[in-house]
Amino acid sequence: MNKYIDWLEQKNIRVTANKTAILEVLDKHKHLDAVQISSILDTQNTHISQATIYRVIAELEKHEIISKLNFGNEHSVYEIQCAESHHDHLICLECGLVVEFTNEKIEELQLEIANSKGFSVITHSLNLYGKCSKCN
Repeated sequence: MNKYIDWLEQKNIRVTANKTAILEVLDKHKHLDAVQISSILDTQNTHISQATIYRVIAELEKHEIISKLNFGNEHSVYEIQCAESHHDHLICLECGLVVEFTNEKIEELQLEIANSKGFSVITHSLNLYGKCSKCN
């Protein structure tokens, strides 16, 4: 069985070709908006209406299979949440490049800070904004 079907079934979501196609695109390309998803699907001769893409995205987000990200602008993009281990982002303010990274020291420090302030961390995100080496 493929992993997209597994993700949907684990959340008790009805499996459809549209949902698996959208998950496949997001899994391969990451950080896409609905229009970009539609464009990629069209190049693959998989035509799904924009309205259906938005409905599927909303359902997948509601069930925490994907996450909506906003990197400091009005533009939201999505990435798969359920398959990934936690990661953070570096975002170039000039060209929009997004680089994912993980760092155990940062994760430990965040937990130490939260614990010292009496917080129990449920989830978090860390986005660092600057200029990439090309734009510097």
